[in-house]
Amino acid sequence: MRILFNTSPNAFKNMGGGEIQLLKTKAELERLGHKIEIFNGTQNIGEFDLVHNFNIHRDTFRVLEKAFAAKVPVAISTIYWPSLKYSLKWNKGIGRKAKAIAVELINRLDVFGFSSVKKTISQASVLLPNSEAEKKVLVKQFRAKTEKIFPVCNGVDARFANANKKEFEKKFGLKDFVLYTGRIEERKNVLALIRAMNKLNEKLVIIGDAKQGSEKYYNQCRAEAGENIVFLKSIPHDSKLLESAYAACGVFALPSWYETPGLAALEAGLAGANIVVTREGCTKEYFGWLASFVNPADKRDIEEKITYELKKGKDPRLRKHIMKNFLWENTGRQTLEAYKKI
Repeated sequence: MRILFNTSPNAFKNMGGGEIQLLKTKAELERLGHKIEIFNGTQNIGEFDLVHNFNIHRDTFRVLEKAFAAKVPVAISTIYWPSLKYSLKWNKGIGRKAKAIAVELINRLDVFGFSSVKKTISQASVLLPNSEAEKKVLVKQFRAKTEKIFPVCNGVDARFANANKKEFEKKFGLKDFVLYTGRIEERKNVLALIRAMNKLNEKLVIIGDAKQGSEKYYNQCRAEAGENIVFLKSIPHDSKLLESAYAACGVFALPSWYETPGLAALEAGLAGANIVVTREGCTKEYFGWLASFVNPADKRDIEEKITYELKKGKDPRLRKHIMKNFLWENTGRQTLEAYKKI
C-alpha cells in the first residue's frame, strides 16, 4: 500500500511520544513492504491508498477533509485523553482556566461548529487508540462506533533491553539515581517530582528541555530544585547515552497528570529500571502490577512510591513483560491488521 501519514504542522518542533509513535510506525510498516510518506503540503492526497492521522487536533482537519472529499480511507491514531480536570489544576489564573474550559467544550460538543473532532471521528474508517481505556473514552465522549475501533499498543525499541549503564556513569559520575526524561512542561508534573525529591534528598536526574510555551514553568523547576537535583540537556532519542541513562538509574519516575502510557517509562522499564508512573490514563494496562502507580496530586504518595521502588531492587519480570508485549514490531503488525479491516 501507499500510505500518507499526517500530524500537526508544528509537531516535530516539540518532539514527544506522538511523534516517536508516528516515526516508529512508519519504520515498521516500511519493513513490512509498504510505502509511507509524511504529508508536507505538496502531495496529491487522492493518489494514496490510505491516510493515517496521528492525533485529533484541530490543525489536522483540513488535510483530513481533503481525504474524505477524495474518498480516501482514513485511519486515526487518536492519542487522546480527556484533560480538563487535570489542566484546571496546572493552569494558573482565571484566564488560562477559562481557555482550558473553552477548548474542552469545543472539542466535546462542537460548540458553534468551531471544532470538527466529532465529525472527523465519525467519518474515519478506523480509529486506533493506544489502549482499551482510550477506546472507552472515544465511545463515551465522541460516540465513536465500537466496531471501527481497534486498539494498537504503543511500543519501544528492542535496543533498550541491551542498554549498558557504564557510559552514563562514566560521563556524569552518577548511578542508582531517580530519573526523569522528557519535555519540561506542566502536564508532566515535573515540579511535583522535584518537591518530592527535595524532601527525600535522593539524587534526581532530569534530562530534557522546556516545552515551547512552558519556559516560565521550567524556570520555576530550576529555582525550586535542591542540590540533589541535576539538570541535563535533552539527549537524542537514538543515542546510546539515553539507553545508558535508563540502565544507570534505579527508578524512572513519571508522575504526569496523565499518560497514554508514557513511552519513556516503557523504554526505561525495558532497560531494567523500576518504574513509578502516574495512575491516570492507560498506564495500568501496560505495566500491570509490575510498577508503582501514583496520584499526581499527592506529593506524599510520590515520595512513598519512589522510596519503595528504590529499596526493593530491580525486578527482571518487567523487562520480560515489555519485551513480549510492547515492541514496535507489535505496533506495526497491529496497525496493519487494523488497515485490513477497511
